[in-house]
Amino acid sequence: MPQVPPTTLAQLARATEILKFAPLVSLAEVLLQMGLLSRWELDELQREDPQLLRSKSFALVERRLMTAEALCHALARTAGIVEVNAAHFEITPNVLELLPLAVQRKHNMLLLGELNDLLVVASCHPTSEDMHRHLFMLTSRRVMLVWADCQAINARLDLMDAPALLPLLPLSGDADVKFALPEKAASKSADGGDAALQGDMAYFVAAAVKELSSGRVREEAVEVNESSSMVRMVKRLIMDAKERQASDIHIETNSGEEVTRIRLRRDGDMELYQVIPAQLRAAMISRIKVMARLDISEHRRPQDGKINFNEFGGGPLELRVAIMPTHDGMEDVVMRLLASSHPVPLTELGLQARDAEAIARMSMRSFGLILAAGPTGSGKTTTLHSMLAEMNTEDCKIWTAEDPIEITQFGLRQVQVNPKIGLTFATAMQGFLRADPDIIMVGEIRDPETAKVVIEGALTGHLVLSTLHTNSAAESVVRLLDLGMEAMNFADSLVGVVAQRLVRCLCSHCAQERALPPAEFAKAVKEYVQGSPLSEAEGAERLLAAAGVESPDELHEKIAKGCVHCAGKGYKGRMGIYEILENDPEIRRLIQRNARPTEIYEEAIRAGMHSLRHDALEKWLQGLIDLPQARQAYL
Repeated sequence: MPQVPPTTLAQLARATEILKFAPLVSLAEVLLQMGLLSRWELDELQREDPQLLRSKSFALVERRLMTAEALCHALARTAGIVEVNAAHFEITPNVLELLPLAVQRKHNMLLLGELNDLLVVASCHPTSEDMHRHLFMLTSRRVMLVWADCQAINARLDLMDAPALLPLLPLSGDADVKFALPEKAASKSADGGDAALQGDMAYFVAAAVKELSSGRVREEAVEVNESSSMVRMVKRLIMDAKERQASDIHIETNSGEEVTRIRLRRDGDMELYQVIPAQLRAAMISRIKVMARLDISEHRRPQDGKINFNEFGGGPLELRVAIMPTHDGMEDVVMRLLASSHPVPLTELGLQARDAEAIARMSMRSFGLILAAGPTGSGKTTTLHSMLAEMNTEDCKIWTAEDPIEITQFGLRQVQVNPKIGLTFATAMQGFLRADPDIIMVGEIRDPETAKVVIEGALTGHLVLSTLHTNSAAESVVRLLDLGMEAMNFADSLVGVVAQRLVRCLCSHCAQERALPPAEFAKAVKEYVQGSPLSEAEGAERLLAAAGVESPDELHEKIAKGCVHCAGKGYKGRMGIYEILENDPEIRRLIQRNARPTEIYEEAIRAGMHSLRHDALEKWLQGLIDLPQARQAYL
């Protein structure tokens, strides 16, 4: 592949000639070159199925080893297809008459020009034969497909859809129209890697500043024109956050001429994404309020709303919006991204074998209550949906009440809670009991009314799943008793509690392994048994068994380093840490006499439960996480 992607038809022609004489490369070699798979991962896959990378390459996507777009990029390289820079390509103006922009957007492609009687089209799926045939039918022309980044194609189409802005902001990037960061903010961006100004977002920021200064958009816009750069800037922000797999967008405003800071939360950590000038903050907040159907004239009270991004041409994505007033009449915005998706298989949640077996036993029960406990954002809903996916069969009727519906499954009857019209978790649960269910999931037990109806459902022959905001499995038991539940009924209905946390996984490309000194192992053993009835000898035995070794001298740990694949952080992705309490006769007796959480915890440990502390330290010695991340799960 050329080092610099072509931006003109002449460069594209030269790149095409060069590729004619380039040696053929296998898909395996390309996946290694692009960093999509490590050598170890590749060897394991080929050992498991030698034909996997030949006839079943899309199994890599099904196994969540890479995205479909990344695989198509790799396939394009193996096919010797030229890669172009869609964001800066010089498009032949008259070629746009062949296909309307709406059609190009629908098929996620970009017409570039004509080369040797061929119509050149950029696509992120250039190896698709269906795409070739469809383009021929649409244009009656022979087509040459080249590869371009999907996000860059969409951004360029957005720009071309606003011709009035093009004379103001040429893609060549005149110094006059670029938004210059204040010195302090610029230095932060330079240190932040991904936080540095991205070309597409910078374009819209600059365009919005131009519109505002020209008077075409008022600073406190009550209704923002759909073709304005402010609309496109907010859309670009949300699309970038989705592309980067961020869970939250934080917009932090400041008074006076101070810049507004936009940060993203990815894998649990905050990252600086962009800073924008002070004059844009009011119009941006107004635009977000309009999208979330909130009161744009209210600046003194918190507001909550939702954005269906599909209504604004952004694909299947829902955002939960919180507006919070701050000092000097400013307002901050937090948007949580809730992409509708399929449930994660239980095997991919990071469960130890013992915990997977415990969940399987609980799932086989025909009635009772199963709770998922943990703080906000710890993956409770994901765990419950993974369990429901195993239970979701033709002979089982499942109802769920959720706020919001984050994960969808075919076969589940899912209800969106709406307290404004009186549809609460409690009223939904009461309705479910009259709708002949086998299994019910209630998104959260928030109040005594919900707790009461959930217990009643569990005692009347239904398997009920729900969540609680508590710190541990034992605390979940006491929390429900504090909500006024009758101890005898609750003890009889409880099947088990899954308490969990999310921690960051080590990057598989750069994690470094080192031998663990005996002194550090001895310290880890003391930390492992702290607060539990286990002896140090029992703790050492458990840790060695988890690591799969017989002697402390054989132990190793992995530490974070940082590379291009993890943006220098040393971590990539997240993993669950679990604590599973199964109800048994002794724990039932403790619940019935309103025992303290410590008593329930100690009895569960004696019965074989591994606490969050235990599971985290075991996964540290298994090389899945490092010690700082392990401690975050229980400290």
